[in-house]
Amino acid sequence: MTRLELHPLASDKRARELAAVVERLQRAGVRVVVWVADEGRRQILDDYLWTYDKLAFVPHLLWTAGLGEVDDPVVLVGEPVNPNRATVLVVGDELPPGAWAASFDEVHDLIEPGSGGERRRAFWEQLRQDPGSV
Repeated sequence: MTRLELHPLASDKRARELAAVVERLQRAGVRVVVWVADEGRRQILDDYLWTYDKLAFVPHLLWTAGLGEVDDPVVLVGEPVNPNRATVLVVGDELPPGAWAASFDEVHDLIEPGSGGERRRAFWEQLRQDPGSV
């Protein structure tokens, strides 16, 4: 993992900040995989990326295994795959498998306040120190 960017959240609400991070990366021309392990949350994020801001447009795809490799700049996944050859991973909910996350050049995670955020910080620190341990 070349670069880790942690985005502190003011509360445990993450959808708007997540959408803003994904939009900023997409506008910069980077290919992005968004990890959302929970299928229901993944579907909600899919809908939200189309509607969260009237002036925003985040072209993306809700990926399923049957689609194989795709050319979409932003892909929402619920399994550790990289179907659009992305260089950036954005973590949308639960922590991803460590070795898979470490395969990206850049990782963005949203850190909520409190103990949940501290667990996430500890996960990323452990991954930096020993990628095979998490």
